[in-house]
Amino acid sequence: MSDYEQRTDRFTAVEDEYAGYTVRDPNGEKIGKVDDLFLDENDQPEYIGVKMGFFGTRSTLVPLDACTVDKSQGFIEVNQPKQTVKDAPHFDDDNEITPDYERQVREYYGLSAASGTEERGSYGAYERDDATTSGDAEAGRVGPGMVEGDTESGEFRGHSEDDEGVRQSRGSDLEDEDELRVQRSEEELRAGVREREAGQVNVRKRVRTERERIAVPKKREEVSVDRVPVDRDASPGEIGEDEVSVPVVEEEVVVGKQAVVKEEVRVRKDVVQDEEVVEEDVRKEEVDIDDASGTSRRQS
Repeated sequence: MSDYEQRTDRFTAVEDEYAGYTVRDPNGEKIGKVDDLFLDENDQPEYIGVKMGFFGTRSTLVPLDACTVDKSQGFIEVNQPKQTVKDAPHFDDDNEITPDYERQVREYYGLSAASGTEERGSYGAYERDDATTSGDAEAGRVGPGMVEGDTESGEFRGHSEDDEGVRQSRGSDLEDEDELRVQRSEEELRAGVREREAGQVNVRKRVRTERERIAVPKKREEVSVDRVPVDRDASPGEIGEDEVSVPVVEEEVVVGKQAVVKEEVRVRKDVVQDEEVVEEDVRKEEVDIDDASGTSRRQS
């Protein structure tokens, strides 16, 4: 097998695909995060490197044959409990992944040896990537938004609060470039709006009865009797008794009612812009530094 330290475009694409994946056991307990990825001759993922240990200084190699990858959720599930993975054969950053080590790992997880293991050679020294920085930061967390670690390697390697000064587990504190990173956070007041019903307008009609008077002109006939003297001879045939009825006519008022539209009432809604002032308490962190050693140099 060719030297796998040579990073190809295919490797970069696959590595980016698995970057930041969380590794957990069948019970959902977090084991760690993917720290590195190893491909076979066909540029297919074969192993993942996972940082282990409290300080993130111990690494373990997990075969992907013993894992289930959930790309939709962004995690890799190992088919063994967390403690089993922690007890698996491990190696340091400078060690090579030899065929013998591969065989030990695969046997530990109950897998057969990979085809062509003896002829492939080794993967080379285990390389750290950016995920290590994230894991070291988790290891160096000493408080909310506070991490402690060393920077002499060019990268921030976190360690616990107890692994500092004369109590540190490796090397001398005088040879380290120690750094405490404190994030100062504060709450920001943010306000928005949402729609709600402020009320409603009810429109209804009711009927009110009132009496109305109008003057209606009308005509009628009146009977008048005039007696006019006549000086002529009466004919014998005109003498007799008879009765004649003459109709008298008048106009009478006929009353009717008709519904007529008199006006139209229109109700509309207009949007007006106004402003409301809101107040709320927000919290802001302040960083105080008390130097009991008297050796600090203030830098802006």
